[in-house]
Amino acid sequence: MLLQDLKKILKENNFFLSKSLDQHFLYSDSILEREVEYAEINSEDKLLEIGPGIGTLTEKILEKTRNLAVIEIDPKFASILNKNVEEVIIGDALKVEWPECNKIISNVPYSISSPLIFKILEQPIELAVLCLQKEFARRMVAEPGTKNYSRLSVNCAVRADVEFLETVPKGKFFPVPRVDSAFVRLRPKNIVLPRKFADITRAIFQHKNKKLRNSLMDSYHEIGTKEEVASFVKSLGEIAQTKVLNLSPEDIINISKKY
Repeated sequence: MLLQDLKKILKENNFFLSKSLDQHFLYSDSILEREVEYAEINSEDKLLEIGPGIGTLTEKILEKTRNLAVIEIDPKFASILNKNVEEVIIGDALKVEWPECNKIISNVPYSISSPLIFKILEQPIELAVLCLQKEFARRMVAEPGTKNYSRLSVNCAVRADVEFLETVPKGKFFPVPRVDSAFVRLRPKNIVLPRKFADITRAIFQHKNKKLRNSLMDSYHEIGTKEEVASFVKSLGEIAQTKVLNLSPEDIINISKKY
């Protein structure tokens, strides 16, 4: 789709884009086609697209399969989406029930990137291809000891195989956002994590530049009582002196197992 075609659709339908909903549409045909190729679509797949907007990505998915459902928060786009997609759900993707699918594809609204990723990681799917802010995508694949290493990095590493695929220039969106984006591909793992893994990871990364013992005590309320966490810290041994930033995902799993 050419930029002039996108603007024509918006004008003909009297669509005004919402800044609060992060409505920036990727319109480059070649980039959209690569995004769809990354999803490795076959005839058996059931796809879910989140945040289709006027359907620039939807159009490319439908060239591969008709087995597609979409979730769109803005009801004004329903008239366009209903012309081609059998299942159109109007609602907040963070709140509505998702239809059954095995693959997810989305040009993600920047403001919901983190909660959406965590929700996707909980789904029983094979694969997700997502377009996200480039800086956010870098955080997803960050290694221990680097400035971008975070709770997000740890959760992505233990819950999925994550690939940073390519940078998407901001000039390929309309309206043009402030930053470049990137494609990432997630292949969720079938893994059972320790019961306290999520709580401990959230707690320690509130103070990621501190030693583990101090970060645990500073955020004990995320895990248990002060007395329980203090006792736990004493049982950890030498690793309690390690900076959170330098803990590997496997370290955090083992720490959580000990709680």
